[in-house]
Order: sequence, then C-alpha cells, then structure tokens
Amino acid sequence: NDTDHKVVIKMSDMRKIRTRREIQQAIAELLLQKPFSKITVKDIVDKALINRNTFYLHYRDKYDLIEQILTSMIDQADISVNDFIHQPFYFFQTIMNNTSAVSKKIIDRQKKDQAFHEVILRTVLHIVMKNNGENDAAWFTFGKVSAIMSWNTEHGYRYSIGRDVKTLQKIYETEKFPK
Repeated sequence: NDTDHKVVIKMSDMRKIRTRREIQQAIAELLLQKPFSKITVKDIVDKALINRNTFYLHYRDKYDLIEQILTSMIDQADISVNDFIHQPFYFFQTIMNNTSAVSKKIIDRQKKDQAFHEVILRTVLHIVMKNNGENDAAWFTFGKVSAIMSWNTEHGYRYSIGRDVKTLQKIYETEKFPK
C-alpha cells in the first residue's frame, strides 16, 4: 500500500532527526565540560547513548558534526556569507547574537581551544567558497582572521568577538595590532 510506505518514510525521517538531535545535544553537553580537542567520538556516542556506527551514519567525524551545526546556525542567522569577506568580525558577532544562551556558553568555554577555532574558521571558509566559488578575497580574509585570532591567543585572549568586535574589526582593516 502506497500510504503505508509514506508512513514508513516519515517514521524513518523522524528517527534520523531524533538521532541527530541526540548527537548534537551530546556534543553540546561535552563542549560545556571539556575542550573540543579532548572530545572523542566515543565520548559523543556514550553521551548520546547510541552505537558508534550510528554516529558514522550521520557524520564523518566530530569536525563534520561541528561543521553541520555551525552551517545550520549561519542559515538560521539569515546573514550573507559575503559579509564575512568585508566585515568578518561583525559576521561572527551576528552569528553569536543569533545563538542560544547555551551556544554562547559553549563559545565562551571553548575560547582557548585552538582546534575549536580552526573548525569554525574552516567551516565559514567552506560556506563562503560554496556560495561564491573560488574567491581570492575569501582566502585573504580567512588568512587575516586566522592571523588575528592567533595573535589574540598568544596575547592571552585579550579580545572577545562578543565584547570587542569594533577593535577586532579595526585590527582587520588597519592590519595593525594594538600596543
């Protein structure tokens, strides 16, 4: 019966959605507890109470998981990825302003984890490139933002995107670090 087949597909879709939600909830809880670089797929599957193979049906690895979550956040923030090329720190601030309180706590908790910063920057670059094709400006923006974030890390996380977006954007535009 054709109607029975549609019900099976919907149930299957619901199961996929529920499983993804469990995995995403598990990574969120883990990101509040420890650095991203220390989280393993085993940690995620144990927290989500799923089989390791189930995880791999949905995500390639923990980096793919974070990329898919961030892509969804950018889509929900309804901002143009072109904004990244011209005003990257305001782009990040807009994403942060459109995230939940839990996401803000995660970002604050992960601010000292280089692996977390790298996956976020790489995801933004992938999204920008997907929407613009190979774009030299995006590559140079990515390089400058990476340099600024590395400089900030070396200087004890002096600046925060949430708090110091104007200063970070000024560093980006002038290519001069504060004394």
